[in-house]
Amino acid sequence: MKVNIINIGDELLIGQVVNSNAATMSQKLTAAGMEVNEVLVVGDRSDAITEALRRSLADSDAVLITGGLGPTKDDVTKKVLCDYFHSTLVENAEALANVERIFAARGYELTPINRQQAWVPACCTMINNDKGTAPCMWFEIARGEEAPQVVVAMPGVPHEMEYLMQSAVVPRLQQHFRTEVILNKNVLVQGIGESFLSDLIEPWELGLPSCIRLAYLPTAGMVKLRLTARGDNREALEDHIIREVKKLYLLAGQYIVGEDLETLPEAVAQMFRMNTRTLATAESCTGGSIAQRITALAGASHYYRGGIVAYSNDVKEQQLGVSHATLEAHGAVSEETVREMAEGVRQRLGADFGVATSGIAGPGGGSDEKPVGTVWMAVAGPQGTVTRLKHFGDDRLRTIDRACNEVFSMLIHQLKELLSQN
Repeated sequence: MKVNIINIGDELLIGQVVNSNAATMSQKLTAAGMEVNEVLVVGDRSDAITEALRRSLADSDAVLITGGLGPTKDDVTKKVLCDYFHSTLVENAEALANVERIFAARGYELTPINRQQAWVPACCTMINNDKGTAPCMWFEIARGEEAPQVVVAMPGVPHEMEYLMQSAVVPRLQQHFRTEVILNKNVLVQGIGESFLSDLIEPWELGLPSCIRLAYLPTAGMVKLRLTARGDNREALEDHIIREVKKLYLLAGQYIVGEDLETLPEAVAQMFRMNTRTLATAESCTGGSIAQRITALAGASHYYRGGIVAYSNDVKEQQLGVSHATLEAHGAVSEETVREMAEGVRQRLGADFGVATSGIAGPGGGSDEKPVGTVWMAVAGPQGTVTRLKHFGDDRLRTIDRACNEVFSMLIHQLKELLSQN
């Protein structure tokens, strides 16, 4: 089953708003066993929407549309759909009741223009939107003995679209079409570049069964291997994936830091929660980015004690206990300083593990001895303190991103080592 996605909005075309809807929709459709054939982004113009719909219906079973369902003059999607399906707009009683409920709950008066949110093409099936005023609309196009093609129009507000996809659209599509089983398995790899990893696991990759595809998804300092299995028998596919992942560990186990996760912070969070250890952070060049990524995940309060952003040397000395002599002799960007930062924050915040970063993110401040992109990192824990030096290049944001991932990897390996000793 093939699905096309059309995301509508001038704000998407000019880059004013990031098109997160496409990613969310693709993920949900793929997980449900549907193949995303194409994603189109068009502006708020009737001719552009009509052409995108015509093109999409030519080579897909279903077309999912977001955007342009509001009550203002630039919202033209409903009118386009009426014209395309040779229908007229009618007021839907259930949709109107929903609009009235939402306006009453917010203490707003329902104006004539907002009442138009309850108007839908007469030929569609209206799906109520409990999260907003714009209803979802389901259209069908007969095509002989095959299941009818489907067109679904949803609001472009991300949380409304996601709710409708989860609660109504995906389940209805699965009932309407026969879909194959698609299973995805993520394996997070850190500490080896994509090309070196490819060389390392090439024998395993070449031996994968035909029902499994492998994708390399590199980000700053990390590679996510995604195994996608397709077929009719879920149990058989699950067995295939289990066997292949075991083989992968034999070749690249030392670099694998997590499974079924999207990011290294998720892997760290999982390990800390499972092993009831605590963590504190001391950051200089990363400026609180490590702490932000930790606390962005639900449940961080169970293991994260807190952090100190020690950008100046005074703060390093006064808040973390870094020796003035160490700073004078070795400088802020040094193994000695970052070691004392990690040990200091661990001791002062009463955590099992303390991590620290100190470096030159750039674009200025580098030297021949310590060029831009130089970062020292440390992890202090029950087994002692380990440090690492990396040179991440001259892109400031990329340096910060890679330094965060490197610290997370160091933490994971230290936790693994601790567990192996117990």
